[in-house]
Amino acid sequence: MIKRKNGSHNIQYFKKKVSTAFINGALCNVDSNGFLIPATATSINHLGVILLTVAATDSDYASATFVPVDVARTTDLFIADVSAGTVAQTAVGAFYDLNATGDKVDLSSTTTKQVYVQDILTATSQVVIIVNSTAGVDETGA
Repeated sequence: MIKRKNGSHNIQYFKKKVSTAFINGALCNVDSNGFLIPATATSINHLGVILLTVAATDSDYASATFVPVDVARTTDLFIADVSAGTVAQTAVGAFYDLNATGDKVDLSSTTTKQVYVQDILTATSQVVIIVNSTAGVDETGA
């Protein structure tokens, strides 16, 4: 789960993609049609953290209803659980990937660089992150 650590919440509502499941506390982004979709290990341009679960059993699962998202600003800090890799001080100051469901940080992968580790919260399971909303952009500036 990913949740806000500091700053005021920046709640905005987005229409979710129909028939798509979301995990409460996972990062999400908007697809090319303007609908909210869940983050994955390879997704880019994340806008924030969804604040509810959307399940196939929900009555509005097949509808494009509005859902709340805590939109990340560039200086906002979030607490994130770690799905893989070693939680150590050496992780601080580096970019890492999300897990496949977008609700945890994978400290063993640096391919997409979706989050920046700012601090270690607990020695075994949590880190403080800044959402890299420009993940996937050419870092060379070319």
